[in-house]
Amino acid sequence: RSGPHDQIMTSAFQASLEGGLSRITQGQPLEVAYGSQITLRNILGKPLPCWLHSHKNTYPIRYENGRGSSHQQQVTCYPFKDVNNWWIVKDPGTQQLVVSNPPRPVRHGNIVQLVHGITTRYLNTHDVAAPLSPHSQEVSCYIDYNISMPAQNLWRVEIVNRDSDGDIWKTILSEVRFVHVNTSAVLKLSGASLPEWGYRQLEIIGEKISKGYHQSMLWNVEEHRYGKSQEQKEREVELHSPTRISIGQNLSFMAKFMELQWKILTLKNEDTEHKYSSSPLDWITLDTNIAYWFHSTSGAQIHLLGNVVTWTSANVATLVYVALFLWYLLRRRRNIHDIPEDAWWQWVSAGGLCVAGWAVNYLPFFLMEKTLFLYHYLPAVTFQILLIPIVLQHISDHLCRSKLSKSMHNAFVVAWFSSVYLTYHTFRPLTYGEPPLSKAELQNLRWKDSWDILIRKH
Repeated sequence: RSGPHDQIMTSAFQASLEGGLSRITQGQPLEVAYGSQITLRNILGKPLPCWLHSHKNTYPIRYENGRGSSHQQQVTCYPFKDVNNWWIVKDPGTQQLVVSNPPRPVRHGNIVQLVHGITTRYLNTHDVAAPLSPHSQEVSCYIDYNISMPAQNLWRVEIVNRDSDGDIWKTILSEVRFVHVNTSAVLKLSGASLPEWGYRQLEIIGEKISKGYHQSMLWNVEEHRYGKSQEQKEREVELHSPTRISIGQNLSFMAKFMELQWKILTLKNEDTEHKYSSSPLDWITLDTNIAYWFHSTSGAQIHLLGNVVTWTSANVATLVYVALFLWYLLRRRRNIHDIPEDAWWQWVSAGGLCVAGWAVNYLPFFLMEKTLFLYHYLPAVTFQILLIPIVLQHISDHLCRSKLSKSMHNAFVVAWFSSVYLTYHTFRPLTYGEPPLSKAELQNLRWKDSWDILIRKH
């Protein structure tokens, strides 16, 4: 089903879910034709998912650094659904902006013009430097100022994921790049945010030198309707109306699974850090917590905060296991067997499984750029906690050789269990949200300065 963060996924993924985009795209035409009204979403989706967009504002005559612009109508990539995201696919050989009967589909290699639906100006690029990417061309919607700057608004449609050279441009499914006929520049999302004059929207450029098919150069049609109105006022009403004309863009389960896993590994959700985000190093020492709920009147609250004794014991157990494992291994290389063979293999298999489980569930987070939280560590720390009884049992069976040492070991285990329970009982109000605690009691529970315990000022 559709959810609150669908937008980070591709259009095809979203259209395969119940609700959300599928409600909008259900029934819309599959084949893009001359006269089609479309929205174009950039495939890359970074730094934000966005759609090709234009508005009546023009580029400043001069930028802050003194460089000049064409003063043409701005073209950007806008991260929200908007009526100004709509474009009309036009045949350069006619003035018609509606779909003929029967529709004439656009194929790979065809030349088109893209007309902005609301302002009716043509997507254009020319040998003028882009505002934030001076080595690339500015992309604009052409305004005729009656000066020596002719329109250059012809674009060749290249379907990157085509099966053959005669493939038809398809809604959602086709990944397309637009190559400018006059300059061979490719329509591309640079990812830079424009200044205030561009409303902080993302810069679109014409990339002069393009090797390969980087996702920032690829676009897919997300919303699509066949245009019926030749008159501008009627067409504006048409563009403001929702698209509900059924194609089920169903990806296979494996395709959706692979896309989702890739997004999880590579996506960084926010440019700014979340209040309760943390680094993997914070998890080991429990230097972080997450406040989930706070009662505004009583001050009762619920936190994700591990048991300090259990957390520390798990770290110690891991260090003890690794140290003993290396010690035994070194001694066995010299043919010295400190423990029986069956005990050795039990130590290797049971303990190795826990350490490997901890490492596999923990170390990959150091490679991720996404925002991380303490709860990401819970699978890893579970393996560490399972290692505690393995280490304690091994010490009791093979390292405590006298009655005194066994008695001391048993006393230590009892004391350890008691401290685990005492810590649990102490932090129980923050785990379950009851009973509410006073300001002084909450301050006493802040065992670490890095813990964000919520304390009312009044």
